[in-house]
Amino acid sequence: MDSRPFNFYLSLCFHVVGLCYGNGLLPAESMVGEVTHDVTFTIVNPPNVPFRVVVWTANGTNVITSGGNGDDDIDTGYVGRITLNYTTGSLELRNLVLSDTGEYVVSIITVGLGTMDGSTTLRVYDGPENITLKVTPLDVLYGSGSDLTLSCSAESSPPAQFQWALNGELLSNQGPVLRLENIQASQSGRYSCWAHNTRTLRYQTSEPSDITVLERISSAKLTISPNPPIIEGGSVTLTCDASGSISKRDWMKDGQPLSPSERMIFSEDNKTVSISPLNLTDSGIFLCHLANLLSNENASYNLNVNLKGSTQGGPNVGAIVGGTLGAVAVVAVTVIGVVAAMKKGYFKKITSGGRTVGNTGESSTNGGGKGGNQELNYADITQFQKRDGGSVQLGNLGISSTEYAQVRVNNRPGQPT
Repeated sequence: MDSRPFNFYLSLCFHVVGLCYGNGLLPAESMVGEVTHDVTFTIVNPPNVPFRVVVWTANGTNVITSGGNGDDDIDTGYVGRITLNYTTGSLELRNLVLSDTGEYVVSIITVGLGTMDGSTTLRVYDGPENITLKVTPLDVLYGSGSDLTLSCSAESSPPAQFQWALNGELLSNQGPVLRLENIQASQSGRYSCWAHNTRTLRYQTSEPSDITVLERISSAKLTISPNPPIIEGGSVTLTCDASGSISKRDWMKDGQPLSPSERMIFSEDNKTVSISPLNLTDSGIFLCHLANLLSNENASYNLNVNLKGSTQGGPNVGAIVGGTLGAVAVVAVTVIGVVAAMKKGYFKKITSGGRTVGNTGESSTNGGGKGGNQELNYADITQFQKRDGGSVQLGNLGISSTEYAQVRVNNRPGQPT
């Protein structure tokens, strides 16, 4: 079928007002396609009367002219690539090439309604290929303050244009090279370059590169809450922190590793350790070891758990308890010895009259009595003098009249000297 007379008729129709009309057979928005993909030009509000002729053109060139009887005129560049819907007038265009970009016009001559037309724009894009991202210097991780250079390349015609992204978000940086100077930990993340060219609408992305920046650990400290004194039966939380990038925290007590238990709870990041209820044995030196692949540092705290009811802080309660028990033990031994000596008659009670009465019921003057005394000593057994100058109050021992006791060493055989 020779389409030249009909095309002339259409051209005349388009320019003569009132002879033909259009009611927006195609969407007003531009259409987008990719090379090797397909698009469909869909007729909106198709006429509800039979078609006489359907004509599609691209950039003024015939694509297909159909009289509806199967005898279609198809341009050689579209043979095998198009399918016309004879009911609606819609057109499918397959295996797109870059040259398919342009303005598409459809004209439908109907029975009784005259000619209807519509137009739209198709933009066909091709993405750049083999996009490569390179980081210099290449390393697993970088210390804060390092200088890095990221470069991107691609195979593209026309030449590709590049934009950079961090964690999937586009940056303002454009061009094939991204320089990161004096990089900090906050700039760690997944870097990628997005490439396109003047014929493309959609970006193609490179394989991302993960950049990890670490800051050296410094100013490590270990603190507790609540403030001392820490009381037996209560609770305490130890917090370990420092400046810099902390990759790992390990805890120890008195040189031994700590592990979670019913009383000892670790936070998910190992930053804190909470102990409840506290025991006296929880006293000791707690140490926290902080590390990353570039540096490490320790922080420690000497925890003192005080006896329940105590309101004073101070030395390790274990030492206090040990010292007190030792003093009591010495006093106990002394009292036992005194009582035993009284039973054996080695101690004499002094009365207000200056005479002594032994536990045997004898009475004599100082220095007198059976056996004879070599030395006379007096001791107050209601108090015990400690080595550090303090004293232990023994209280009432049940001998209400005793004020002082006479210590006598006898010369009798078999008696202690």
